[in-house]
Amino acid sequence: MISSPLITVIIPTYNSSGTLRLTLETVLRQTFKDFEVWIVGDGCSDNSEQVVVSFGDDRFHWLNLPKNSGTPSKPRNEGLKNAKGQYIAYLGHDDLWFPWHLEGLTKHIQQKDCDFVYSLGAIIGPEGVVSFFSLPESLETQHGGLSPSNWMHKRSLIEAIGPWSLKTKVGDDLEFLKRLWAHKVKIGFHREISSLKFPAVFWKMYSLSSDFPQSKYINAMNRDAVALRQEILLDFVSTLSKHYGGLRRRNRYIEPLFSFVHFVLRRYGYNRWPLNHLLYRRYRRRAGLH
Repeated sequence: MISSPLITVIIPTYNSSGTLRLTLETVLRQTFKDFEVWIVGDGCSDNSEQVVVSFGDDRFHWLNLPKNSGTPSKPRNEGLKNAKGQYIAYLGHDDLWFPWHLEGLTKHIQQKDCDFVYSLGAIIGPEGVVSFFSLPESLETQHGGLSPSNWMHKRSLIEAIGPWSLKTKVGDDLEFLKRLWAHKVKIGFHREISSLKFPAVFWKMYSLSSDFPQSKYINAMNRDAVALRQEILLDFVSTLSKHYGGLRRRNRYIEPLFSFVHFVLRRYGYNRWPLNHLLYRRYRRRAGLH
């Protein structure tokens, strides 16, 4: 009898086989090995399937939806339907994991008996480290980046809060969290930088066919992952130190206005029309999708 893996990794993807190959490399380099991976295409028409098959790893499973839904939610839900793991971890098709990602989250969720656990992630832009992301404590404190690439939760959690929303094209991760908070599940924070996010809007990722920015970081990670983590921290601290004075003067006058606008938008709801529709169109344009 073949036992089920402890973790199911779900990777939604759409026509980004170049970055997908690099992302999968970091999954294979995990120190924790008891996992399966469901790579779910959102109506892919490129060679993503061939990329998955080329690894020759029977833990990798490919599934392609017949029609593009325009959101990672539907592929994630398809992955959840096929998941055999006790825990679910998510990864973007252009994001990277440090080798200790799965091991650290697994130990934390088991030792603390959490329903949901998250780690720290760094957001990488063309100029280097832009910021870090973790998880806001509530809707009111959510101001920065957000990504499921640093999340892990019990598979049974979906039975309690429901699957990913198919109505929300932009802000699907925040919508998921709102239901998570509403059910008051036990959430744990693993204080470790374990993921790197490369926002498509920063890089126009879908317009790239070579020279993917992830390659540089994978090479550095393969040489010395601990040294890369240290370099990322120093890079961000250096950036803050150069701009702190200017940001302080600007924020005194502008930050209250930005805070008010964000407060109104959050209260209205990013998933409501026409705001969600406008945000979705802006994302596609800035990410290089046509």
